[in-house]
Amino acid sequence: MTGSAGRIAQWTLPHLPAEWDLRLTDRRAGQIGGRSIGALDITDYPAVVEALQGVDAVVHLAIVSEREFVTDKPRFDAAEGDEYLRFNEASIDGNVRGTYHVLKAARAAGVKRVVLGSSLTVLLGQPRYPRIHDDLPVRPVNFYAVTKLWGEQLGEYFSRRHGLTVYCLRFGQPLEQEILVRNRAKGMVHPPARALVSSEDLAWSIECAVCTTEGPPFGAYTIVSASDDPGFDLSKAVEIGWRARTRCAPDCRCSAV
Repeated sequence: MTGSAGRIAQWTLPHLPAEWDLRLTDRRAGQIGGRSIGALDITDYPAVVEALQGVDAVVHLAIVSEREFVTDKPRFDAAEGDEYLRFNEASIDGNVRGTYHVLKAARAAGVKRVVLGSSLTVLLGQPRYPRIHDDLPVRPVNFYAVTKLWGEQLGEYFSRRHGLTVYCLRFGQPLEQEILVRNRAKGMVHPPARALVSSEDLAWSIECAVCTTEGPPFGAYTIVSASDDPGFDLSKAVEIGWRARTRCAPDCRCSAV
């Protein structure tokens, strides 16, 4: 697992199968939940090849996060300023070159399955589709989404050309109740319930993508929790055995489906 110190990994690791023998990596060595994280720079191709020796599957969650770059969010969202340009350059290194290294190294190391953490933002660009499903023409919302789309397209190529099984999980907005409560106290607006995904559904999607024996050689799937808003069609992810297990209400509280 790359990006093991990131938010997605932090929220999903407690819910992944206990019997998995996980090799956790991130840009810097560290600890998470009592587990050691090994240092791995995904822009260093020989290091990625070495890290992938002897593994059965790769879960690629490493990304370049705007939190490391952005102090002027309105200007950044308007695609203006030095922060926006620096973030784009870093995204090319991490999200583009790094993902290429992961797929290329998987092939070199004999790894047969790669799960790529993608983003729902590859479909949410303006004008907004009235209903989201995974067979729509892609419409990236920003440059970050473009880099995630690169990963999806590269995954499809490696699957078709080199025989890897590649699943791209288009994660919605991760929901963590403690964070939502803290943000509510600050007066921050939550994303709509239809775009939220619980930690349980995140972990379940990764487990399905790693373990399914019935899925196609390649697929890209929207991963959000269920809601009463009909804005998302999640049926395609049934290909890998995934269905949402939690339902998110407008107040951002989730319950079992």
